[in-house]
Amino acid sequence: MLMLLHTAVYPFIAALIVSVIAGKVLRASSYLGYLGGFLVGLSLIHSGLSFPPAQAIDYYSITTLIGIIGVLLLTTTMTPGRRYGVTFVLSGLSFYLLLNPVLKHSGLSISLSWAVVSAAIVLTHLFMTSKHEATSNDTQTKQILSPLITPIGLMITAGSAAPVVSIGGSLLIGQLLGAFAAAMFAYVIVAFMTRSAQQYSSLPAALLLGGLITQSHVLADIPLSVMLIITAGSFVTPIAIQFSKLANNKHSILIMASQAIASLLISGFCLWLVWPESSLY
Repeated sequence: MLMLLHTAVYPFIAALIVSVIAGKVLRASSYLGYLGGFLVGLSLIHSGLSFPPAQAIDYYSITTLIGIIGVLLLTTTMTPGRRYGVTFVLSGLSFYLLLNPVLKHSGLSISLSWAVVSAAIVLTHLFMTSKHEATSNDTQTKQILSPLITPIGLMITAGSAAPVVSIGGSLLIGQLLGAFAAAMFAYVIVAFMTRSAQQYSSLPAALLLGGLITQSHVLADIPLSVMLIITAGSFVTPIAIQFSKLANNKHSILIMASQAIASLLISGFCLWLVWPESSLY
């Protein structure tokens, strides 16, 4: 019961409260809600959380700040090339901080390679969804689901990955994936009711989810193939967006259903790959 409270209930409640407050006080910044909810879950699940960071898990507090800075920079008047360039650097820094405490024994080049590749994947995800977010925000008075399909896709991916990581190697990271999904769910509820979704608000979520997936391999020895399959699953929504010309509620429901079905199949297959030879109880 305590594990359930820390993994789902408390992050959900915290994200709900912060989303409402941020949406009221800062208006279009209710995405701060899922960040607050995740940090609450992080502090409860990772009892040794410290700031300044001392362990790899501790750097999620820095990732949260980097995500907020990234959203603020992407909404400035800089040229698109410069905005995405700065975002790539910030994303690389986030992954470097999350992975280097473990990868540093393999050398600087390995840490930098992981950071660059991971940042490129996040930037690709952001690029594929940013045009849709801009269009759907312009028409969100009528199409209230459309601006939320990207965070919903990330939420479904995290929720389906949680049991795979928990059984495959790390209960702690699996719980953090559950806390992330619960916090995202609360944010989606508030954003749906208040219509306060903001463009690029999924960037911090992509950084957090990407960090959890990569750490599941680096810290918990989840097979690289499983990590790549889960990562590929997070691109179901962006790919579906590319084939959906209209940002309307019907298309949004179809995209979310596609993500849910794909994530369910991927989770089942990955569970089969990581299931331990000895029996579980």
